[in-house]
Amino acid sequence: MRTDEGWGRTPEIYNLAEYKRITLVETKNYPLFRVKKPLSLREWLPLMGITIPATLIPGNIIAAIKEDLSIKDAAELIVEKVTDSLIQEIVREERYSLRSEKKRPWSIKTRRPFRGKIDKIGITFRKSIELAEKVACELGSPIERSDRGRPPVYDRVKLAAALLVKGMRSFVDLSTDLENIQYDMTVCGSEEYPCSSELHTFFQKIPKEWLDAALLRLDELSIEEFSKFSEPLDIFVIDGSALTGETLVEREVLTKVRLIRDYFQYQATIRIFTNTIRCVNYHSNKIADIIPFLPDGSIILADAEFDVVENYQNAKAVNMDLQVKQREGEARKSIRKIARIRFDKKKYRKRKLGERPFGNIEVRRSKCYYKKQENKLKGAILIACDHNITAYFNNKAWCNLFVKVQNNDGKGGIN
Repeated sequence: MRTDEGWGRTPEIYNLAEYKRITLVETKNYPLFRVKKPLSLREWLPLMGITIPATLIPGNIIAAIKEDLSIKDAAELIVEKVTDSLIQEIVREERYSLRSEKKRPWSIKTRRPFRGKIDKIGITFRKSIELAEKVACELGSPIERSDRGRPPVYDRVKLAAALLVKGMRSFVDLSTDLENIQYDMTVCGSEEYPCSSELHTFFQKIPKEWLDAALLRLDELSIEEFSKFSEPLDIFVIDGSALTGETLVEREVLTKVRLIRDYFQYQATIRIFTNTIRCVNYHSNKIADIIPFLPDGSIILADAEFDVVENYQNAKAVNMDLQVKQREGEARKSIRKIARIRFDKKKYRKRKLGERPFGNIEVRRSKCYYKKQENKLKGAILIACDHNITAYFNNKAWCNLFVKVQNNDGKGGIN
């Protein structure tokens, strides 16, 4: 609404409908859960704003608060919080509206509420190796035992478990950490620990298919923790990243030959609700290699790089919903026209959540120390396994904060 009254200026009243990114939290028809512990003002007040994560699970929660507040005081705090959130979102939208999409900050909040409870989780190396050993025992030995030659000194299942927690450690650091916690890996039970060469040799022998299965199983462990909430979790993001190498290679840059660090590009598929990596493959703009790793009926979010006719055909063949923000221009192929019509902005705006694992990897300053192409891919999978182990403990602590409210109608109320 506009008016000509005033000091020679035209005052404006902002209409929230103009700001499509500003949306209130929608009601979810899922079971009601109660937070086990009372929440402080710092923990419950952010839930009253509009910046609550769109992917928050459980969707319907109820909690007690510690402060002795009257209903009037609590209502005033809530109104102040919501108003401030709306103003900040309007200012943010106007500030970044002239920037290109790639240079804009994330438009949705990704951090879970109750800050201070999740952050205090202590994930020790022993806890990680115990979880990795559990997964390795379920999958079995990655290398078949042979009756020829000398009997093995180390248990191959435990050697595989040690590799799953390697992450970005060097083989020397991994050997030292195993010795520090006195992790017994020998077949006979003697106090011996594998050296870095032993671990590297086993790494070269272990098949990629076994590492794929281990990464998949670590993702499923987080899903088991979230299963009690009875909410859909099969939304994935496909994105690519790269690991910096150690060697220098010659590249032509602006008609000049320069020495730059080598790098290894890979493609990862991330489950956005649990922040876990489902699979890792060589970098490509095709989804055919990742389809066997995904559940039926999954939703796949991808950027314009995956705007390929073959991808739409493969997704349709297995009844998966592929949401791709297509390149500008006319869509000549009929299947691309249909995909453009079916494009759901509300689903696609969650794609940024799939970049969280890449951000964590970059913060940890990951490097690719391997020379063979196959070893580079297996090294990227080991980094993903270590990430999934960390995510599992965070997800477990988060899910343990809630208990289901009995006799509720599943619509946010209690009968």
